[in-house]
Amino acid sequence: MFKPVQFLFAVAFALTLSGCVSNGTYSGNMPGNTGVVSNDPNAMPNLGWQTAGDRRDLAQQSAAASHDPNRPGLVVSAKKVKVALLLPLSGKNADLGQSMLKAAQMALFDVGSANFEMVPKDTKSTPAGASLAAQEAANSGASMFLGPIFAEDVRAVKPVSAANNIPMMAFTTDWTLGGGDTYIMGFLPFAQVARVAQYARAHGGDRVAVFAPTTPYCDAVIGTLNRAGVSAVKIQRYSPQQADLTSAVASFAASSKVSAAPLSYTFNALMMPVGGESMRSLASVLSANGINNRNTRFLGTGLWDDTALSGDPSVYGGWFAAPDPASRRDFERRYSENYGGAPLRLSSLAYDATALAAVLARTAGNGNAYSRDRLMNQRGFAGIDGIFRFRGDGLSERGLAVLEIRSGGARVIDPAPTAFLGSGS
Repeated sequence: MFKPVQFLFAVAFALTLSGCVSNGTYSGNMPGNTGVVSNDPNAMPNLGWQTAGDRRDLAQQSAAASHDPNRPGLVVSAKKVKVALLLPLSGKNADLGQSMLKAAQMALFDVGSANFEMVPKDTKSTPAGASLAAQEAANSGASMFLGPIFAEDVRAVKPVSAANNIPMMAFTTDWTLGGGDTYIMGFLPFAQVARVAQYARAHGGDRVAVFAPTTPYCDAVIGTLNRAGVSAVKIQRYSPQQADLTSAVASFAASSKVSAAPLSYTFNALMMPVGGESMRSLASVLSANGINNRNTRFLGTGLWDDTALSGDPSVYGGWFAAPDPASRRDFERRYSENYGGAPLRLSSLAYDATALAAVLARTAGNGNAYSRDRLMNQRGFAGIDGIFRFRGDGLSERGLAVLEIRSGGARVIDPAPTAFLGSGS
């Protein structure tokens, strides 16, 4: 098991946020070129704590600082800061909650300090439980809520957050809940779509079509394509309740066909913002109608960040944007060594949120660790899932890699940015 590490972690953070959310669709400005890699050291977040050697060096620095609080270059805060971790530790989602709690404990051991206290609170897998847990945390003096996970739970906690002026870093992917003092840590489709579409356009996929269900998520995908400067040559929607897509795909293929020999279509890239079994089923029906990964570049969103797709040859060669899995592998290895099993995918969000909260607490002096000014520093935070920062609308902006689905797993074909360019909007 891990042993708690008490040390100082001094780092510059950056987060800038603006835009708005309304009526379930994203209406803020897209980050213009999320795929550009910057090597400007003045713009980079500190990455050092992610490696074992640097964590050890920082621990030694902390020990020295405890004996010499006036040591140049080190910042010591004596003010005690408490955060509440709102997770489903019981009920139907307990497995996910427990995995995220373990990840948060790893972050606490890695970058925690004597002035930082994390208090887990059980949301009991219900909105009512989430509201009660948040109120209990507020009554006990929490300065920040980390979590909850699910949209209905976040919605139940928002009034508690607002009434007590406690900011919340939620793990949901529901972007309509961002804003005010609610910051969305979940993986959102906007940067994913812009990143992969811009990469595809630069690498031969300049005529993009969309085949997608009629959901708010897919509305956001299509809107993002437009904002990213990629005009879809064809869009076909279908009901999310439509189980058999045979006729819809046949119509889509027939109306898009340019020639039969060789088989070609009005598009050379196809965006399909669905995942899991839905994606595998759709790829099969498309192939039966002549649209396959030999004549069309398949494009997806973070829903494709799923190892199961690597076992389906019909989607090999498909591109999607997601965090670079390299740093996550180290996290997964350490998690497995300490807890005897693999973390669930969202666990890295709990690690990153806890690490951010701990470092901001450690470097706050006697001020407000989680003031809006501190959270809106432009340079961002380097976490397990890459660099990220928050926008004015409360949504997270992430630096993403482009990955290709292959046998044995997705492979990075274009690296993630190492720093953000510009202020974000």
